[in-house]
Amino acid sequence: MQETLHNVLLMIKSPVDKGQSLEAERVFIQMRQISPSDEFVQAIISEIINCPETSQLASVLLRKDIIKSDDESCICRLTNVQTGKQAMTQLLMHISMNPDDQLIQVISSYLHQCLVSNIIFDEALDFINQANASENAKVRRMSVYLVQLICEASVQTIQRLNFDFFGFLQKALVDLEDQVASCAISALCNIILNNRNAEQEPQIPLEIVQQVYIGIIQRISASFSTENKYSVKMMQAALRVLEYAVDDVVETIPTILEFISQIMQSQLSLELKRQAILMFSALFNSKDTKKVHRTAIQQFMSACIFPGLVPTDEEVNDFLNNNIMNDVEQLSLQEAARECLRDAGFILGKQVVFPLVLQLIEQAQAQDDFKIHLAAIQAIQCCEEMKEVLKQVDTDKLSHALLKFIQSAHPMTVSYALVATTTLAAELLPQLQKQHKLFVPALCQIINGQNEKLSTDASAALINFSSGLSYELTYKYQAQLLNAVRVCLSRSMLNQANAMTLMHSMCEIMDPEDLHVILVEIMPQIFEQFGAAMKAILEVKDFTKDQIVFIESLVQLIANASSAVPELFQRSIEQIAQNIVIIIQRSYQQEEHSLFANTLKALSFLQNDFSTQLAPFLENVYEIFISVLSGDITEHKTDLEHENEIVIKNPHLEVQQRNVLSIMSTYIEKYPQGLAQHFIEIYDVITVFEPINEDQSYSWLHCMCVLLRLAVAANQDYTQVHKTLFHEIYTQFYPEENQSDVRISLTNTKQCADAADAFFFYLKYYLQQQILNPDPNYYETENKFFQILGRIQEKLNMNTKIFIQEHAERQDDLGQEEFMSALQQLYTEYSECMEQLGFCYSQFITVFKGQVPLELLKRVNQIAVNWIEQGTDTTPACYMTLEAIGIYADIAHFVQADYVQNMFESALPWIFQALQNKDDDFALISVSFYCLFEYVNRTLDVNVASNTELLNLAAKYLESSKEDGQVDSLNAYDNICSYLTVSGQVSNQQISYWAALVEKCSFMEGDEYEITRVLDFFAKHFNQFTEIKYQVLKMMVNLFFGQFYSKIKNDAENGPFLALIKQLFQKEIEGIVQIIQNGSDFEKKNSAAFGIL
Repeated sequence: MQETLHNVLLMIKSPVDKGQSLEAERVFIQMRQISPSDEFVQAIISEIINCPETSQLASVLLRKDIIKSDDESCICRLTNVQTGKQAMTQLLMHISMNPDDQLIQVISSYLHQCLVSNIIFDEALDFINQANASENAKVRRMSVYLVQLICEASVQTIQRLNFDFFGFLQKALVDLEDQVASCAISALCNIILNNRNAEQEPQIPLEIVQQVYIGIIQRISASFSTENKYSVKMMQAALRVLEYAVDDVVETIPTILEFISQIMQSQLSLELKRQAILMFSALFNSKDTKKVHRTAIQQFMSACIFPGLVPTDEEVNDFLNNNIMNDVEQLSLQEAARECLRDAGFILGKQVVFPLVLQLIEQAQAQDDFKIHLAAIQAIQCCEEMKEVLKQVDTDKLSHALLKFIQSAHPMTVSYALVATTTLAAELLPQLQKQHKLFVPALCQIINGQNEKLSTDASAALINFSSGLSYELTYKYQAQLLNAVRVCLSRSMLNQANAMTLMHSMCEIMDPEDLHVILVEIMPQIFEQFGAAMKAILEVKDFTKDQIVFIESLVQLIANASSAVPELFQRSIEQIAQNIVIIIQRSYQQEEHSLFANTLKALSFLQNDFSTQLAPFLENVYEIFISVLSGDITEHKTDLEHENEIVIKNPHLEVQQRNVLSIMSTYIEKYPQGLAQHFIEIYDVITVFEPINEDQSYSWLHCMCVLLRLAVAANQDYTQVHKTLFHEIYTQFYPEENQSDVRISLTNTKQCADAADAFFFYLKYYLQQQILNPDPNYYETENKFFQILGRIQEKLNMNTKIFIQEHAERQDDLGQEEFMSALQQLYTEYSECMEQLGFCYSQFITVFKGQVPLELLKRVNQIAVNWIEQGTDTTPACYMTLEAIGIYADIAHFVQADYVQNMFESALPWIFQALQNKDDDFALISVSFYCLFEYVNRTLDVNVASNTELLNLAAKYLESSKEDGQVDSLNAYDNICSYLTVSGQVSNQQISYWAALVEKCSFMEGDEYEITRVLDFFAKHFNQFTEIKYQVLKMMVNLFFGQFYSKIKNDAENGPFLALIKQLFQKEIEGIVQIIQNGSDFEKKNSAAFGIL
C-alpha cells in the first residue's frame, strides 16, 4: 500500500488534468475506507515522516480524517488502541527533531479523540514536558502550542488528563521568548473561555481566572520593549476573552483600562493601538461597565478614542494629493475608533457618550487645527447609532456643528463633514431637515464649486437630505435643486448618477403638474445620456463599478419619471423598454445582481401606464425568469474536499433566483395580466421550486402566496387553484407525517416576520375573491387561516422568549436604554411580525366591511382582546397592544355602532392605561388616538369624548410630540388633533376649546390622511365657528394648500371632500384671497391651480 499511497498523493498534489485528480481522490478514499485501517495509518505516517514532497499533504489529509466522527475516522477503525498510540508516538518523535505546526495539529486532533473516547495518551504529555525543557525556543513553542490546542476543549474535559496545565502555562508565560509566551497566552485564554460547564458554572474559581488575566496583561506589556508580531497575537488572544467572557474578568477592568491607556498614549504601532481600541469596545459587553466604571470609560474615550480619530499626516497628504478618501485598511485605527464610538452610543447610550461628543465639538470649534475638526466630525457621524434616543434639540446641536465644518476653508474638513451629513441624513430625518434653510443653500453652493470631489460628496449629501422633504419645501428650493441637477449632469459619471438620483427623489415628492415643466427641460439630456450609456453597454465587455451606479440611477429615474408624468413618454416608451431589457439581459449574463434586480424593479414601475406597449418586452424578461428558477444550484460532491456533501455549485444563481422570486411577486401583485398567459408554467415552476436557504425559502413563500392573484387574472377556477395551492402553503406550517419538503422553519423572529408578510397576500386575495365568488369550503379555510396565523405567533413568542432568556442577565442588570439597544434588532423583527399579523386579522374586517359575519367578528375581537390584555410592561407586550388597538380601530370604522360599543367596553380601559403608562411611545400614542377617533365617531360616546383625563393626556402629548420631532411623534400629533375635533363636537365644547384646537391644527405636518379628516370636519361644521371664522379659514388654507396639497388633491377617494372644500372657499372667497395673498408662494401656486385665485 505504501507505494500506491505515495503515487496517489503525488497525483492529488500535482495532477495532469482534472480527470486524473478525481481518479486519485477516488483511490485515496477507497484506501482510507479499508477496515481495519492499520496498514493505511502506518503508510500515511510513513509518508509524513519520510517523504518531504508529500509530507504536508499527507498531514493535512490525516488530520481531516482524524476529526471525522466515529467509524468514519481511520483512527477509530484500527485493530486496537495501542496501534494508534504507536503511530502518534512516531509522529511525536519526528516533531521533536522537526518542529511543525501542521503535525502538532494532527497530534492535537488525536488527543481530542482520545479525550472523547476516554483513552489515556500519556506519551503526548511526556513529550510536552520534555520539549518544554529544550533550549531550542522553537521546540519549547511547539510544546506550548500543543497545550494551546488541547485547551480548546472544555476545562471539564482537560481536567481528566493527569497534567498540571496551569503550572505548565504559568512557567511558559514568563518565558523570555515572545513566541513561547504567545502560545501560553492563547492557551490560558482558551481555558478562560472554556471554563464554564453546561450549567454555566465556573470550574476554576473566578478569583484565579482574574489573577491569570492580569498576568496575561503584564506579559503582553513586557513584550512591547521589543515589539513584534507576537505582541499583536497576544493582544488578539486577550481580546477574545473580553469579547466572549468579559464578565468573568470584570474585576480586572481598571487594570485593562490602565493597560490600553498606556498603549494609546505611547509610540507603539497603529495595529497595537487598534487592538487596544477593540479591547475597549469589548468592555461594553460587561454589565458593570457603565454602572461601575462610567467615569473611567468617559475619561478613556476623551483621552484615547477621540485622538484615535485624528488622521495622520500621511493620510492627509494622500487626500490632498489624490483627492480621494483613504480606504478602510489605511484608516484601520480611525475605523476602529469610529466603530468604538458607534458601539458606545448603541450600547452605553446617550447619557454616557453624547456629552463627550458635544465636548469634543466645542473643543474643535475653539481651535484652528483642521485635524481636530476631522476627529469631531467623525464623532458626530457616529451619533447615528443613538438615533432612537436623540431629541430635536440634540439633532439641532449636531446640525449647527456640521454646517460650520461644511463652511471650512480646508477641503478635507468639508469632505468629512459632507460624508457625515450623508450618514446622518439617512438616519435622523425628519429632525435634521428642520435646518433646511441652512443645509440646502450650503450643499448647493459646494455643488456649484470647482472641486469635483466635494461636488460629488455634496450631491450625495443633498440626495439623502432632500429624501422625504416635504412637497412645500421641495418647491421652495426647486430652483436650487434643479441647478444642482444641471451642474452634476455636466460632470463626472458619479456626479451624473447623483443628479439622476436627486431628480428621482423630486419625482416622488412633487406634483405631476409641477414635474411636467421640469421634465420637459431635463429629460432630453437624460435621454441623450441614456443613448450614450446604451452604446457603451453594447460595446464594452464588462461594466465598471461607476457604470453600474450610473445605469441604475438612470434607469430608476426614467421609470419613476414616466410613472409620474406618463404622457411625456408615450412616444419613447418602446425604445426605453428595449434598452431596459438589454440591460437586464446583460446584467443577468454578467451576474451583476444589484443592477439586475434594480432594472427589473424599474421595468415593473412602467407596467401601470404602459402595459400594452411593454407586453412583448415582458416576454423576453419572462424567459429569463423561467431560466433562472429552473437552474440547478447544487450538486453532490464525492471529492476529498466535499466528500458526500451537497454543495452550491453556482452561488450567483442562488442570488439571481432570490431576486427573480422577489421581482416575480412584485409583477404579479402590480400587473398580473402581464404574466397571466403563463400561469400554468409559472405555477408548475414555483410549486416545485426547492429553496436552498432561509432567504430563498421566504421569497418562495411570498411568490406562492401571490399565485392566487395570477390565477384570477388568468381566468382560472380560483376555488380549484386555491384547493391545491393552499394545501401546499398550509402544510409548510402544519407538515403532514413523513413530509420531506418543508421549506419554512420559523426558527427565529425574522423568519416569523417574513412568513406573516408573505401570508398576508394570500389571505387578502382569497378574501377578495370570497366576496365576488364564495368558496363552498370557506369556513374550513377560515379555520386554517387562523391556525397558520396562530402558529406564526406561537413561534414568534417562543423565539422571542428564548432570545430574551439568553440575555436575561443583561435584562436584569442593564438599564432600560442599554437593554433596548442590545435587543433592538430582535424587537424590530418582532414588531414587523406583529404588524403583519395585525394586518392579516384586520383583513377579515376591512374586506367584508359592514358585512362581517358575527362569528368571524367575535373571533377577530378575541385575538385583539388577547393581545391588548398583555398590557405595556414589556416591549413585546407593547407591540401586541399597539396592533390590538389597530384592529379595534378597524372594527370601529367598519362595524355597526352597537357591536362596537359592546366590544370596546373591555378595550377602553386598556387603551387608557396604555396612554397613561407609555408617554414616550409615540407609535402607541398615535394608534390609540386614531382608534379613539374611530370609536367616538362611530358611537358618539359622550363619556369618552368628555373624559377630562383623556383630554389632559391629549394636551400633554401635543407638546411632547413636537419636542421629539421624529416621524412617529409627528404622526401622533396629527392623530391627536384629529381626535380632538370629533371629541370636541360630541362633547359640545365651547369656543375657547375650538380656538385653541385650531391653533394646534395649524401645525399638523405628519399625515395627509389626518389633515384631510380635520379639514373635512371644519368644512362640514364651518358655520358653528363664526366667532373664530378667520382663524379657521387661515388654518384650512395653510393645511390644504400646504405640503400635502398634491397628495390630497390627487387621491381618487377625496372627490366629495374636494368639492366641499372648493364650495366653502368660493363662498368665503374674500377672506380666502386675503389669507392666500399673505401666504407663501407655494400656497399661491396651489390655490391658483385649484381655481381659487
